[in-house]
Amino acid sequence: MAKVSSSPRRTAPPSERSTPAAGLPAPDARLLQLLAAAKDTFTSKGFAATTMDDIASAAGMSKKTLYKLFESKTELFRAMLLRSLPEADYADAPLDGSPVSRLRNMLREAADVALSPGEIALQRLIIGERQASPALGRMFAEVIMESGTDHVVELLKAVRLERRFEDVPLRLIAEMLFGMVFGHDHFRLLTDTGFKLNRRALDRRIDLAIATFCAAEDGAGDLPRPA
Repeated sequence: MAKVSSSPRRTAPPSERSTPAAGLPAPDARLLQLLAAAKDTFTSKGFAATTMDDIASAAGMSKKTLYKLFESKTELFRAMLLRSLPEADYADAPLDGSPVSRLRNMLREAADVALSPGEIALQRLIIGERQASPALGRMFAEVIMESGTDHVVELLKAVRLERRFEDVPLRLIAEMLFGMVFGHDHFRLLTDTGFKLNRRALDRRIDLAIATFCAAEDGAGDLPRPA
């Protein structure tokens, strides 16, 4: 049986993570329009250069109304991340099939989110603001990256691992899966504006990463064995 990390950090079950923006206003059309406008403005101007006036104007509302919803720019930025978390939590990934199939679907959904142009633009913003606003990086890691890792850990609990990984903490395996699947393409997309994602190669990398850690399922011949 695989060993779950003994870290004191609690891993919330998917049922709890399905409503990550608890305490925020309901996702009505006005709020969704505001958060979309905030994301566009932050990524185009940068966090430090963006004002609440800029966001209110882009959202087509008064600054007074904006401040009724969010007390500060930092609170609004966090809400923007939280509101996008249902996508980052891969809620649209198919839930049917074997445990390995569910893991594969989740990683493919993760690629659709994490490597999308909008997310890459947001991550470039956070990197560019790291000196003036170091809290943004910590916020992004807490809201987005940790949630994704938690989700993989939950899926790995139902997967039969290769024997050599049975005593490895599931969180470490989840982190290595993300690194193997996204490391190359993610770095290139962040640093090279001319880089084009090869989805066929990415899907192949997902299959090989899963085959590295997961034992072949009974009656399933769809796991390519890494050389």
